[in-house]
Amino acid sequence: MPQLIFALRGFIDRARRKGRHAGLYLLLGSAALGMLKQSGETLAGRLSYLGLSPFDILEVTGPTDDPATDKLSLRGGFPESFLAADEALSLRWRLDFIRTYLERDIPQFIPGRKGIP
Repeated sequence: MPQLIFALRGFIDRARRKGRHAGLYLLLGSAALGMLKQSGETLAGRLSYLGLSPFDILEVTGPTDDPATDKLSLRGGFPESFLAADEALSLRWRLDFIRTYLERDIPQFIPGRKGIP
């Protein structure tokens, strides 16, 4: 919905006129960046980017917490995979992530190609 970007611009500008300048909206994921490109609107001066990385070893372990280290090595640091209730759910999330990345994200970097439907 690229038109969402134009609506956000209006909402942000109205809030600024009322003195509210930051922290009003949160757009998540690569889809948000894609929407900006499609809309032709930059929202320059109205947004900031915050890159979130997966969990790292210091966030999931204590000084002698080897099971968490093993879990991080196997499941990776993405919260959905790392915190899954069991190994099967974690594996399912990772397989879905890989498939989505290969089918949707990678093709957008190939000139003239779009994601696989």
